[in-house]
Amino acid sequence: MFVVAQYLAVMELTYPINLVGFEGDVERGDVVTRDGEYLGVWTFIKDEDNKTGVIHFVADGESEPMFTENIPFLSSGMWIGTAMSDLCRSIRDWHET
Repeated sequence: MFVVAQYLAVMELTYPINLVGFEGDVERGDVVTRDGEYLGVWTFIKDEDNKTGVIHFVADGESEPMFTENIPFLSSGMWIGTAMSDLCRSIRDWHET
């Protein structure tokens, strides 16, 4: 399914894999390719008590996460960025095969 018009009308899809809404500090959003192809959803689950978190990717039509990245420290933007980058890399590798 392509959602090019919806996303390109409101945002620039800069990366090969885009986690829409992640920069807006939301807990869930769409995963879209640079060309606007909808791949599924991402979910960011924070464990505030332990100051950790996890990011999941669930492919379109599936109910269980296909890829998961752990975040050992929520207070570190570097750890969050690394997890997000690793998740996007896994999604891109899967999508390209």
